[in-house]
Amino acid sequence: MESSKRCTDVLIVGGGVAGSSIARELSRYSIRTLLVEKREDLARGASGANSGIVHAGYDPKPGSLMAKYNVKGCAMYPQLSRDLEFPYRPVGSLVIAFDEKGMETVRELYERGLENGVPDMEIITGDQARRMEPELSDAVVGALYAKSAGIISPYEATIAFAENAAVNGVEFLLEEPVYSIEKIKAGTEEEAFVVKTDHYEIEAKVVINAAGAGAGLVSSMAGAEKIEISERKGEYTLYDRNLGGFVSTVIFQTPDEAGKGVLVTPTAEGNLLLGPSSDPIEEGEETATATTQEGQDKIFKMGRKSTPNLPFGGAITGFAGIRAVFGSDFYIKPSDMVPGLIQVAGICSPGLTSAPAIAEDVAQMAVQLLKERGVDASLKENWISKRKGIPSVREMSWEERNALCQEDPSFGQIVCRCETVTEGQIRMALRSPIPVYTIDGVKRRCRAGMGRCQGSFCSPVVMRLISEAAGIPFDQVRKAGKGTEIGQGKLKEI
Repeated sequence: MESSKRCTDVLIVGGGVAGSSIARELSRYSIRTLLVEKREDLARGASGANSGIVHAGYDPKPGSLMAKYNVKGCAMYPQLSRDLEFPYRPVGSLVIAFDEKGMETVRELYERGLENGVPDMEIITGDQARRMEPELSDAVVGALYAKSAGIISPYEATIAFAENAAVNGVEFLLEEPVYSIEKIKAGTEEEAFVVKTDHYEIEAKVVINAAGAGAGLVSSMAGAEKIEISERKGEYTLYDRNLGGFVSTVIFQTPDEAGKGVLVTPTAEGNLLLGPSSDPIEEGEETATATTQEGQDKIFKMGRKSTPNLPFGGAITGFAGIRAVFGSDFYIKPSDMVPGLIQVAGICSPGLTSAPAIAEDVAQMAVQLLKERGVDASLKENWISKRKGIPSVREMSWEERNALCQEDPSFGQIVCRCETVTEGQIRMALRSPIPVYTIDGVKRRCRAGMGRCQGSFCSPVVMRLISEAAGIPFDQVRKAGKGTEIGQGKLKEI
C-alpha cells in the first residue's frame, strides 16, 4: 500500500505522558506538530501502568535532571488538574522505617529533599505516623512525611494533555509504529527527516524521541547515540472501592537498589492499590506484562509488612507495567550526533511527576531548533489552555445529576453499574478530540468496566455504542489492539 505523505515542523515519536505533555507545550506555538504512537491508544506503555504517584521529590539525587523536574512537576499538577480536569488528590506520602537503619535512610531522604527544594517535609515518630494511618504496623518506628505528594490517574492525565494539544492543532496518528528514519536535503541547504510508519511518510524538521522502552531503537534508526534501555516489570494489585479508605496517604517502605519498594496507596479514583514488584525482563520479553501468582503473592506479603490488616480478599484485578531505565538519570538533550533530533529517554520514576516540567524545556529546545531553520515559531494569541473533561456522574449530587440529565437524557442511563458510568459519559468519550474506538479506550476515558465485575455486565452495551459511533459491525469492535475482537460473528438476526 502506498504511503500517505505528510509534512510537519515537529514530529513526536511516542504517545506516553512525556510525548503528550510535550505535544501540549508545542501547541502553544504557531507551528505544525504531529505525534505518532505505535499502539492503538495513548498511555499504553509505562504511562498507563504505574502507581499514579505525584512524587514530592526527596528521592532523586541532588543536581540530577530527576531532581530538577520532579520538584517542579509536582508543583505544577494541582493547577494542571484544574485546567485539564483530570483526577488529582493531594494526599501526601509517608516513607516508613522499621528499625534504626531505616531511620538513617529516612534522615538521608529528608536532607536530600531539603537540597532538592521539596517543601513541607518532616520526620515523625512511629506513633505520629500511626495516628495519621491507624493501619500501619506496630513495628514502624518513624517516617518521613511529605505533604506535597499526591495521586493522579496516569492514563487520564496523559489523555488530558493530548486532547488539549489536539484542540490546539496537534495531529495524532495512532497505531503507526516507526520503522525507518532518514535525513534528507529539504532545500538547498536545509536538512529534514523522513520518518516512515505503516501508512505514512512524514517529513519533519525536528524529531523528538519520546518512545519510552523503544527510545533506543528510535535513536538507532536515526543514526544517533546508542541508548541502552534496561527494563523491569512491576506488578500491581488493584482493590475494590470499598477498600479505598484503608489508607489515606501514599505509604512507601524505605527504598533499596531495586527502587522505591512496594507501596500501599489510595488511588485518585477511590480504589486501593498495592505494588509494584521489580523484576528484570529477560531478552525477548519486552512486552511481557502478564501477571504471575508469584508476583502477586510477593507484593501482598510486602504490603502486609506495612499494613498487617491488608485483607486477603477484595482484589478486583492485577496488572503489570514495564519501566524503561537509562542509567541513573533521565536522558534529555538534543542529539550530539544528529542535528534536529531531541532525545527524551529513560523517563522512569519519577517520570509521571516530571513530565509537564520536562515538556516545557523540550518544547523550548524544539522551538530554538526551528528558529535556527528560519521557522516562525511565535506564541499563539488564541491558545486554549483548558479542557473540558468527562463529568463523573458517580461523584455528583442528585441535584447535579438532574441538571445534567435535563441537558442530555443519556446521562441518566446507567451502563456500568460498578462505577456508575452512564451512556452520556460513554458517548462523550467516543466524541473525544482523539477518538479511540476500543473497549479499553472507553474504559480509560470514563471508567466503564473499571469496577468490581471488570466489564462483565457493561461490555456488550459499550460495544454497541462503539459500533454506532465508529460505523463498524458489532463483531469488529476490539478490546484493544489488532486481533482483540471479542465478537466472533452472528448466530442469528434479531
